[in-house]
Amino acid sequence: MQAKMMKLDTDLLGSLERLVQTRAAPQTQAAATEVDHSLALKVADEITRIEQNLAQMDSTVKGHKQLAAAVKRMHENLQAAGYQIAELLGKPFDEGMKVTAAFIPDETLKEDQRVITRVFKPTVLFGGRMIQAGDVQVSQG
Repeated sequence: MQAKMMKLDTDLLGSLERLVQTRAAPQTQAAATEVDHSLALKVADEITRIEQNLAQMDSTVKGHKQLAAAVKRMHENLQAAGYQIAELLGKPFDEGMKVTAAFIPDETLKEDQRVITRVFKPTVLFGGRMIQAGDVQVSQG
């Protein structure tokens, strides 16, 4: 099952990488309001989903290293086009974060500890401006 997921994710990343390379071009801050960000946001969502799957998988699974490298290349392609995906998974949650958070109890955490344990939608920036607020699950003690 993990091998099939790995192959599907690898194929998807390859397709998305080719698509981003053909459609994405660096944009200026002034043009940010005129740019259609839908493709970049969909790619960011898929990258985040694949990263979560990788985090749950054993790193010895065949293809894990190649898939992780493909995700890194996709991050680099988006950055070259002016996009940045905020790394949220596993980070401490702060009330000042501009994300929508769903809280779940976790008895393994300390009483005041809050950690982002799942990212439904990543926070995406374009030219330093947020174009998509994150949607996360936060485990709290």
